[in-house]
Amino acid sequence: MKNKIIVITGSSSGLGSTLVKDLCVKHQVIGLSRNNNEFNEQLSNFKYIKTDISNSMDVKNAFEQINYQFGKIDILINNAGIFITKSFDKCEVKEIDDIIDTNLKGPLYCILETLKIMKAGRIINISSVSGNNAIADQTIYSASKFGLNGFSDALGQEVQNKKINITTICPGGMDTPLWNEKNPYVGNGKILNTSEVSELIQYVIKLPDHIVLKKITLFPKNEWH
Repeated sequence: MKNKIIVITGSSSGLGSTLVKDLCVKHQVIGLSRNNNEFNEQLSNFKYIKTDISNSMDVKNAFEQINYQFGKIDILINNAGIFITKSFDKCEVKEIDDIIDTNLKGPLYCILETLKIMKAGRIINISSVSGNNAIADQTIYSASKFGLNGFSDALGQEVQNKKINITTICPGGMDTPLWNEKNPYVGNGKILNTSEVSELIQYVIKLPDHIVLKKITLFPKNEWH
């Protein structure tokens, strides 16, 4: 598992920043996000590339830079995402565009560029329980995550005979900035910690190449999905 080249989207906060700190211990990590990472200058194995994954040219330029500097990608973790809690009849067109562009089109752009570089490795897509079971007031978010789940399943079949494995992880409530005053967590009890999800992702990364974990759903016990 040592010395892998790992690309993480949404690296500046939440699960992304936890993954960066955990994985930089043994690997070269490239973080893509719209916002600068507070630890950009503190980690010797970390490179930050300012990238808006909803912009296909931004993504193309970022991955060209990665290929030029490192020559390969071993792991891609599509983590970036945005979220709103709102009934659909109160949503705006811009909110539809922003969520679909970031949560669905963004990972597709990143994977399209990754497949030009990756000869062997793993692509890990961070989805949601909302992509398995539709949740009221999360209509656009659910649509984006259902789409990501379907895409991941189809892509897994396409690369089945190659040395690339696709894993989709569907967490429930997790302690990240996605939950805030505008989007309050409605459940009761303890929610997932980003370190717990990071440990799961590190387990997936360590698996032998011939093993595929197709989809993993995990959630705090106060929920059920």
